[in-house]
Amino acid sequence: MLSRIQQLLATVYDLHPVPDVECFVCGPELVAELVGHDEARRREVLLVLEDEEGVHVALYLDAEVLEQLREGEPRFEALQLATEGVSHYLYLAFRERNDEPVSRLELEVQAEVDKYAAGLLAGNGVGAIRERSRALRERLYSQATFLDAADTPEGERYRIAHRAAARYAARLEACFVDRGRLEELAIELRRFYRVGVREKLAITRQ
Repeated sequence: MLSRIQQLLATVYDLHPVPDVECFVCGPELVAELVGHDEARRREVLLVLEDEEGVHVALYLDAEVLEQLREGEPRFEALQLATEGVSHYLYLAFRERNDEPVSRLELEVQAEVDKYAAGLLAGNGVGAIRERSRALRERLYSQATFLDAADTPEGERYRIAHRAAARYAARLEACFVDRGRLEELAIELRRFYRVGVREKLAITRQ
């Protein structure tokens, strides 16, 4: 299932091939060892270590999420956590390939958009996609809950990313989905993917 999500996002964004994310899945012990037990309480964590040999990554997903993925019928929350993890992995690889820096906020903004894009484009049919867009936006952005308090750096970052993606998804729906302009939607998503965090945030305010 992780490989399928990776393939979907790689197709949406026209990305160069990178190793299968399945090869980099780790357990909670590594998370606790590298960043502490507090991070291990999260259900999705991308671990990144940079040294003279390059950038090393590992993706942690909660055992229940992995079990649902293995069974082939993950619930909505598990699917979104998996998509977020794959998104982080792919976007870090994309920036690394182009020798470009990436911030945590940029990773989170892109992941929030990727959840919408992946859910939207996983099916077919213009009529169906309109209904899917509305349902996705409702579940992703209107019913979201946060692990971190709003007055913490992590909580603030997640909320900024969440609000930005919500605005952008609404704009995508109005400008492209509702009008059946799916080829232009793909062009816009790829353009957004390739700009930096400041421009991403500026685009979401338009």
